[in-house]
Amino acid sequence: MPPKKNRLRPSAIYERLGPSLFARNIIYHEAINSTNTLAKELAAHGAPEGTLVLAEEQTEGRGRINRVWLSPAYENLYFTIVLRPRVQAEQVFVFTMVLALAASDAVKKVIGMRPLIKWPNDLYVGSKKLGGILTEFSVREKVVEYVIPGLGLNVNWYPHEEEPVLYPATSIFAETGVRASRSDLLIETLKSCESYYSKVTAGHIENIHKRWNELSLIKGRDVEIHSGRETVHGRALRIDRSGALIILDDDGREKRIQNGDVSVRF
Repeated sequence: MPPKKNRLRPSAIYERLGPSLFARNIIYHEAINSTNTLAKELAAHGAPEGTLVLAEEQTEGRGRINRVWLSPAYENLYFTIVLRPRVQAEQVFVFTMVLALAASDAVKKVIGMRPLIKWPNDLYVGSKKLGGILTEFSVREKVVEYVIPGLGLNVNWYPHEEEPVLYPATSIFAETGVRASRSDLLIETLKSCESYYSKVTAGHIENIHKRWNELSLIKGRDVEIHSGRETVHGRALRIDRSGALIILDDDGREKRIQNGDVSVRF
């Protein structure tokens, strides 16, 4: 068992969040297969909006396309939130935007370091991955029933070269030499997320979309996108309101990419 100072304390998180949406229903586990997996089950069985699923360790952490997300215990942040917005399925990507911006804001506020956003769902420092977001949702009669964005953020874990990661990884500790407070990062992320979410539900997403592009790691860079059977080369121009990547391809034409894996030329 780790020292108490290294553990997250749900009661303290509840107190610090105050009247926040995310203080209504905090589900905490020392170890769990995946916070997204549990959040999805809870949402499907009626868990209220704002439910926060938080874990010290994930034994089967995952990212996009069911990739493994390395999740050591008591070092990083792993959580998922349950949202119930009244939106169409094509608008769901905005909630990835919301959590990515919130996490970037929190790291900047707590540590002073500003992560950038690598489309479609990662946080980067330089050429290394700091965190990832997995957003899943359910649709009933063409309307979204629930959205569950989850965040894995590397905080005090020190990545080693021999560890099996798909992309070069980093952490706040590896970048700064400072062991950051995971509680502070969690609280600030949730507060910022709630602020952005209230803007979305009020129909004000233009500034969120603008901010996402301002913090884009790939905007203006030469990229290679692997999407299904297709590989496309070009220069990243922007991310549109629905979350698609707009590039200028090698033939000088704008092309809209809805999903894929991006390699960046740094």
